[in-house]
Amino acid sequence: MIAWLKILLPLAALVLLSTLFLFARPSNPIATLPFAQVEIEEKLRSQGITEPYFAGQTTAGDLIALRAGSARPNPEALHLVNSDDVSVDITFPDGGIARFTSKSAVVNTDRQTADLAGDVEINSSTGFDLHTQQLSLNLLQGRARSDVIVHGSGPFGEFEAGSMVYSGGSEGQNGQFRFDNGVKLIYMPGSN
Repeated sequence: MIAWLKILLPLAALVLLSTLFLFARPSNPIATLPFAQVEIEEKLRSQGITEPYFAGQTTAGDLIALRAGSARPNPEALHLVNSDDVSVDITFPDGGIARFTSKSAVVNTDRQTADLAGDVEINSSTGFDLHTQQLSLNLLQGRARSDVIVHGSGPFGEFEAGSMVYSGGSEGQNGQFRFDNGVKLIYMPGSN
């Protein structure tokens, strides 16, 4: 009897294992993904990339880098790219930096410009911390312009201006801010 059990028990185990795989239900890995059908259809309709990165050099020799959370081509004009969570860094030869961030931007690949909108923040290593609602940035020249109210602080105190122009560095110099159209300044002598 023991001799027969030595043969029958392993055979019974093989039969059980083979029926386990033979009669198992096929799984659909696509069905187990946690996406709603509407979300899948939206992703298929809209082309785009996540976390794009663009780097280059301005005509003045400053390094420029543009990052975004996502980017999608504009269906009406293919040279326009709609981007979210945008950050543009301009690095000067002496190591200084100017950073422009916004919630969204439209990048024009033909003209090498970016129109930033929605809580635009500008920070520079020279001590400027600025806020505005829209800003046009020329990526080729490293220049920026805002024709709406700009407010913030700088090395000399707190201020508000009706418009601002940022010109990129030249000949080893950092970029410069110029404020126009009704500048209001609270000068703080100890802030410099």
